[in-house]
Amino acid sequence: MRSTMELTRHDRAILREMQRDAGLTIGALADKVGLSPSSTQRRLQRLRDEKIILRDVSIVEPRSLGASVTLLVELELERDRPELLPSLHHWIARTPDVQQAWCLTGRGDYTLVVVTASIDTFDALADRMMADNPNIRKFTTSVVLKQLKRSLEVPV
Repeated sequence: MRSTMELTRHDRAILREMQRDAGLTIGALADKVGLSPSSTQRRLQRLRDEKIILRDVSIVEPRSLGASVTLLVELELERDRPELLPSLHHWIARTPDVQQAWCLTGRGDYTLVVVTASIDTFDALADRMMADNPNIRKFTTSVVLKQLKRSLEVPV
């Protein structure tokens, strides 16, 4: 849903700073954007109420939790089984190793970002994925050798 809220330069500054570090105190954020703490708090709450800021999260290093393998998984689906899409979407949503998923145009129908402990762990996940989702015709997997950038920042 798109907000109809007009963004001021201060709103944009708040968004830039919050995307970089959502853990800033209101006082520190106010100093960075040149507003009083009370004005900053009001604007921040309005950005949340308008669903411009969806949530605040912490970015965790996967390797620190034993998830050292990242894979990009491209799914191709059967064209004549659209009634099975809700089941696939539910499977994706409830599978913790799937960090991100996109429905696409082009060669593949979906791309998943999977972070897991090992290739063996992914192999078991892939077996479950195929067994649980008869709509998947085939999948291809690319192993990430090196991550060059990780960001969810939206240009403001």
